[in-house]
Amino acid sequence: MLKSPLFLLISLVILNNVYGQSIQFQGVVFDNETKKPIEFVSVSALGKDSSIILGTVTDEQGKFQVKSEAGKIGVFRFQFMGYESLDFKPGEKTGNLPAIYLTASVSTFEEITVSGERKTQTVQIDKQIFDTKQFQNAANGTGLDLISRLPSVTVNVEGEILLRGSASFLVLIDGKPTQRTASDALAQIPANAIEKIELITSPSARYDADGKAGIVNIITKKDQLIGWSLIANGMSGGNEPLRYGSDFLANYTGSKGSFFVGADYRRFDIEGFRIGEIRTLLKDSLTFLPSEGIRNYKDYQFGIRSGVSYSLGKNDILNVNWYMGEKQTDRTANLHYEEFLKIGNNTDLFNPSFGSPVRRFFNQNLFVRTGNFQTVNADYTRNFANKSKVTVLGVYEFSVLGGPLNNIDENEDNKQISLHERSEEKSPLTALRWQIDYQKALADNKKLELGYQFRSVHHAGDFVFENLNIASQKWELDPAFNDNMDLRQQIHAAYANLNGSLTKWNYNIGLRAEYMDRNLTHLLGEAPFIYKKLNFFPSVQFLRSFKNAQSLRVSYNRRIDRPTTKLMSPFKNHRHAETIELGDPNLRPELAEVFEVAFSKTWSKVELSAIAYFNYTKDKVFRVNDIYSRTILWRTYTNAGTAISSGMEASASIKLTSWWKLYASGNIFRFYVEGNPNGIETIQKSLNFNANGNTSVDLSKNLRFQWDATYIGRTVTPQGADSDYFLSNMGLKYSFKGNKGNVGLQVQNVFNTNIQTIVTQASNFYSTTDYIKYDRLVMLSAGIRLNDGGRKNKIIKTEYGEKEF
Repeated sequence: MLKSPLFLLISLVILNNVYGQSIQFQGVVFDNETKKPIEFVSVSALGKDSSIILGTVTDEQGKFQVKSEAGKIGVFRFQFMGYESLDFKPGEKTGNLPAIYLTASVSTFEEITVSGERKTQTVQIDKQIFDTKQFQNAANGTGLDLISRLPSVTVNVEGEILLRGSASFLVLIDGKPTQRTASDALAQIPANAIEKIELITSPSARYDADGKAGIVNIITKKDQLIGWSLIANGMSGGNEPLRYGSDFLANYTGSKGSFFVGADYRRFDIEGFRIGEIRTLLKDSLTFLPSEGIRNYKDYQFGIRSGVSYSLGKNDILNVNWYMGEKQTDRTANLHYEEFLKIGNNTDLFNPSFGSPVRRFFNQNLFVRTGNFQTVNADYTRNFANKSKVTVLGVYEFSVLGGPLNNIDENEDNKQISLHERSEEKSPLTALRWQIDYQKALADNKKLELGYQFRSVHHAGDFVFENLNIASQKWELDPAFNDNMDLRQQIHAAYANLNGSLTKWNYNIGLRAEYMDRNLTHLLGEAPFIYKKLNFFPSVQFLRSFKNAQSLRVSYNRRIDRPTTKLMSPFKNHRHAETIELGDPNLRPELAEVFEVAFSKTWSKVELSAIAYFNYTKDKVFRVNDIYSRTILWRTYTNAGTAISSGMEASASIKLTSWWKLYASGNIFRFYVEGNPNGIETIQKSLNFNANGNTSVDLSKNLRFQWDATYIGRTVTPQGADSDYFLSNMGLKYSFKGNKGNVGLQVQNVFNTNIQTIVTQASNFYSTTDYIKYDRLVMLSAGIRLNDGGRKNKIIKTEYGEKEF
């Protein structure tokens, strides 16, 4: 497995150094408006007959180099998505060419007052880049609100994010790792601080292999202004329930470095309702348990961040950043139950004939999840005269997770308490990352990347579960639900990556190796659970640019999804009245093979892209439900099969008039899951469709209206299905003082349609639940920007803590 990719890398290095050495051309490509260098511009050398002799691509500084025999090159052609193609005749020139300036091919309005808007979407060799200004209605929210408007991304009513049907993808902040659940990571970043979102569905070998669906990289605001700047925003959505928030970011930039400090606070409560039923067939007992009641959320979070960047010399840069945050979510489920029982030869799970309920009870369930997070991040970069570069990065994280649970059953007839349970969890987590990355420029604008990485995480946990003895009114420990767990995991990784061009294609080829050593012990267990494995992750990307602003990308890579501590917890957990969970400490990581073919084209007023993809996952982790008792389901996790998602996503941005713009995206894919959990053959498949869209209308020079809508189609799960649902939002934004201030009005969930039905079933049970969120609301917002052009600051987050949250 290792031999062939390494042989390919060596062959490419040799092959790309055998071209003629007689004449060398070099230059830099800039944006004509911003005067900033442009990366990944296609540079083609055309002969006297207009045929392409050779080609290359600009690096991150916009630089390029090509070598050719004397007199063979007639024209250099420069092409990049969203820019007008430019031809330059070198004539007798050799060596340094004059600066090349490309002009944007799409001219609209940026922030209503500035002519010349960035492209909505840009396609590069390994990613799609989305400009967040296209999604105005998400500005008062978080990164979660922004990403839910991208193609291939869906967010269900429980806040779970899926990318092409998978919840496994890695989140980066300004290229720095944040290995946690996507919803928790993105929910703690103010949308106002985000400039762009990179959707990297086929990453190169230099990225972590985690996240079988790919990577989402959040890019924060950029600027090079000298002096002080300030960005501040506030939002209010009413007092019943509480919804408000604010954030600020202050920055000072000098000639040798910069310093920033920022903070954010958000309180966003949601009222909801839940209607459900459970049917179980246990031996000769048929039980029917319908329920309904409130299901509310109280959610608050705040964060403080600070950092300094200092230039130690002309070629040395040091960055140090610190982050502290806190998050708490209170989920209240107060449900009224009726229990019906039928004993006998009842083989029909859906038998409609029941008499009076054998009991009626009121369940009050409060589950509180808390998290305190601290992260320190430092990186040092050294640039060398031969255009090589080395970067050393260190990250330290300490988090404390946990929270209480309180569960009460009260008989509806006599108001007597029949069950009272409580639990408390405290889980400190310590994580360390150290890595070194090296880049070396090769001949003909090729680049070799090498790197090594070490990651370590120690996650301990103390879990206490007690039952109230109703007769004595004393709390008693339940041994089956109490445990103390200790997880230690280390990962060593190394990679090699080569990028450059061959004839008309730009390429990026690499290989990554990762060795994982995992050791899990717990109080109730006798022997440790040990998992050691070496995995290889090849990646290949090819990109070709054509005339008329067209490009074609072909890629393949392998990804991994490592199970969280929760899925491996080897003891019973009773967080909800209807479900008891048990993790599997022997869970293996899921491995995915990902193939993509992407095409994009830009006209003067239209941007279009389409991507066909195929994702094959083995060792799929199944969430398996079975019967624990007549009224409680037993949920376990196990590696039991495979999952396949294949489909196509497309997006288009259309400038209908000078004041009206339309954006639409869609994703249609076939999802297939097959496995044998607990010896039960399972095959589920569905054709899924999701769509996002928005339209922006400039009502005046300073006033913009935007309407957006999202449709999430029905999809299958290993033991059931999630229904479709539709959401829509409207907003007005008024900018003043040359865009230094703005006020906004937004109506969220206009049609009050945040409703989803989740069904789980097997031969001996059936469960269905309707989740309804009453989150239709009107929000008011205001913001100021003083001496700011969108400054970039590193918003670091935790790498492990919030994933376990």
